[in-house]
Amino acid sequence: PQAAKDLGLNEGDYVYVDANPEDRPFVGARDGSERNEAFRCMVRVKFNHSLPYSMTIMKHTGWIATERTVKAHKQRPDGRALAADTGYQASYRYGSHQSITRSWLMPMHQTDSLFHKDTGAMRFVFGFAVDNHGVNTVPKETLIRIVKAEPGGLNGHGTWRPATTGTSPGAESEMMQRYLRGELTS
Repeated sequence: PQAAKDLGLNEGDYVYVDANPEDRPFVGARDGSERNEAFRCMVRVKFNHSLPYSMTIMKHTGWIATERTVKAHKQRPDGRALAADTGYQASYRYGSHQSITRSWLMPMHQTDSLFHKDTGAMRFVFGFAVDNHGVNTVPKETLIRIVKAEPGGLNGHGTWRPATTGTSPGAESEMMQRYLRGELTS
């Protein structure tokens, strides 16, 4: 929460999360292009007291933004990222966790026939293995830059309502502070 506040961010604000500009959100990305807009990662800030000051985490999801879902988000009256022609619903307005991470994909994890040592047991196997080199990626460490995209309130105005209730990390009301200290009930 303090790192976000030092960046001028409130809980619920939207931010762009950028990594190495040479190859992200994809190799050859150009500012202003439709693809760059669709794949540059934008997420909502959620405070978490359990993380060190200069660290953030992001959960991954398979339902990434595409050019079609971005077009839908911009054109639909309700703002949903639901592609009209396919019915695909993105969880992100723009980008995804894959916009900022890269994994080196071992060839033996991408086929059913290559022989290799199993990573979780003392044996040899053929083909795909689920571990931190999986084809669809898993948690990775990446150096990133966070830039405010827009406020978290409705239509990009004001503060995100849940951040004003006194129950969110970094903005606890006196009652919530008493609860966390174990003083609310006896």
